[in-house]
Amino acid sequence: MIGPRNAPENNGQQVDTYSRDLSRPDVPDNPVLEAVQKWILHHSLRLVHGPGEVPYGMDEVIVLSVLRDGRAYVKSFVEHYRSLGAKHLVFLDNGSTDGTVEALSEYEDVTVFYTTLPFKRYGLSMRKYLAERFGRGRWTLNVDVDELFVYPYSDVVSIGALLGYLNDNSYNAVVTSVLDMFPQEPLSDVVGDGDEPLKELHRFYDLSDVREEAYESVGDVGNVLTNPDVPILRGGIRRTLFGLNSLLIKHPLIFLDGKLKPMDLSEHWVGDARLADFTGVLLHYKLLNGLYAAVRREVESRNYPNRWRKYDRYLMVLEEASNLAVKAETARELESTNDLVGTRLMVLTEGYMSFVQGEDRRMGNPPERHAERLSNAFFRAAAEVREQSRRVTEIRQQLRDETQVTRRLEKHREQLEGVLASKTWRVLDGLNRTARM
Repeated sequence: MIGPRNAPENNGQQVDTYSRDLSRPDVPDNPVLEAVQKWILHHSLRLVHGPGEVPYGMDEVIVLSVLRDGRAYVKSFVEHYRSLGAKHLVFLDNGSTDGTVEALSEYEDVTVFYTTLPFKRYGLSMRKYLAERFGRGRWTLNVDVDELFVYPYSDVVSIGALLGYLNDNSYNAVVTSVLDMFPQEPLSDVVGDGDEPLKELHRFYDLSDVREEAYESVGDVGNVLTNPDVPILRGGIRRTLFGLNSLLIKHPLIFLDGKLKPMDLSEHWVGDARLADFTGVLLHYKLLNGLYAAVRREVESRNYPNRWRKYDRYLMVLEEASNLAVKAETARELESTNDLVGTRLMVLTEGYMSFVQGEDRRMGNPPERHAERLSNAFFRAAAEVREQSRRVTEIRQQLRDETQVTRRLEKHREQLEGVLASKTWRVLDGLNRTARM
């Protein structure tokens, strides 16, 4: 059995799985070519289930997803977003052969489009098409079928109230961290046939290998960051297992107001957005027992030209680890999404907490039962984060100081060696020896 701490080595190298997305987008920066691709995609689509248009208001949201062979996820996905309060779910199926379309067609509040255009060329266009067709002047949640969106204190704040908060503050996008979930048992021991909820099978997560960067580190795409504490996160359990420096951030909840650019450069990103002062989380269920077969298919199809090294790395590790165990001592069990408040995955401001308390009072909950507890928990978590940041800053400064001292000593050593090796030193040393005789 191979676990997180003894997976195959990667020679100390981290495979960056996102920087290439920004420099080499799936859709070329060519308006004419992009328009042609949109036209071809539009005329290739076939509506196989549900309404082709979905009317809804600014305080409602519909879910958009492009998928292929996602049968094992359908039930958990639909039930989660129904419980979240989504108005409707729209899927664009890209040639599934495992019964995905049939499974989705059993739900009344679902629309399914179908196309067999190659994802390698049209994948990003498919996502942008759905967002622009259904999301102009409205909110859409753009997610993969293995992603379940959650947000801070959803037990108090309804999705309608959350969207109202976003509208009132003129936010048009929400930064969302990606959290890989996994089971307690080795992956091969978990039967994921789609009948049992993924949230019950995959209850664990691990933050020990998550790395943090400044949000601006990916480059300037015109986004306005209203909460400076919002970070870029990388790595996580995929870094532990596969040596991948995966980007753990997306912008799935967006409002197309005419300014925001959806899927700008990559499906992970947006441009010219005014970002909310809190972050959500995408619970990511990629690590299923069918991972090997899915990875093998992607390696053979090369559907993601900018990420082939990532899938090659997946395949190499999985072929060497026939019984991959993910859970380690650093793993935690997710009992409530509020457990993530105070971590770097779910960041919020005092303004958002005031909004939560207002919703709590509006719902008539006793203050001692919810609002006071939430407020105290938030301020404790905020204080802990500030203290951790202060300590990290101190340690970094100490390291910089020690590095500078080491460099100065090394420079002095090199200068001394140069003097000792010089002709002048040899002459002076000879004269000194002669004087002593």
